[in-house]
Amino acid sequence: MTDNYFIVPSLHIGRVNSMNLIKFIVNEAGVGCSLTIFSYSITDIWIRQLMNLRHQYKVSKIIMVLDRDVIIRHREKLNQLQFVADELYLTDSHAKAYICRSEKRNIAVITSANATQNYRNEGYYITDRTEEINAIEADVRNILRESSRII
Repeated sequence: MTDNYFIVPSLHIGRVNSMNLIKFIVNEAGVGCSLTIFSYSITDIWIRQLMNLRHQYKVSKIIMVLDRDVIIRHREKLNQLQFVADELYLTDSHAKAYICRSEKRNIAVITSANATQNYRNEGYYITDRTEEINAIEADVRNILRESSRII
């Protein structure tokens, strides 16, 4: 399966680029959606692509949750992230998840892929099931309670 075609809900292990997953869920949710991104690390290219995606789809809010140790080692990313994220949290979590909400559609991805420009075998589960998204968001709230908000 190539990563330009996703079936919702579905579970996959295969070659995937994490930005393509983000583009898919934002496109599905439509203009004005909000986006929550959990990742261990993030690359400069990914940040720029996220900024472009934000403008293209008029994303209303982006919440980023990144690993504390990675961002402390790469403080220069904070400079870039302040122009993309409405909220930025640092945590000890290695969770990798994307949640997109809008009036049109809600969709979430749980993945092994970081917010990096990789194209390797990764696992991901993509869903639009309300009960699953609510459960994921409950976990997000628990993690954010123990995180440090930077932006």
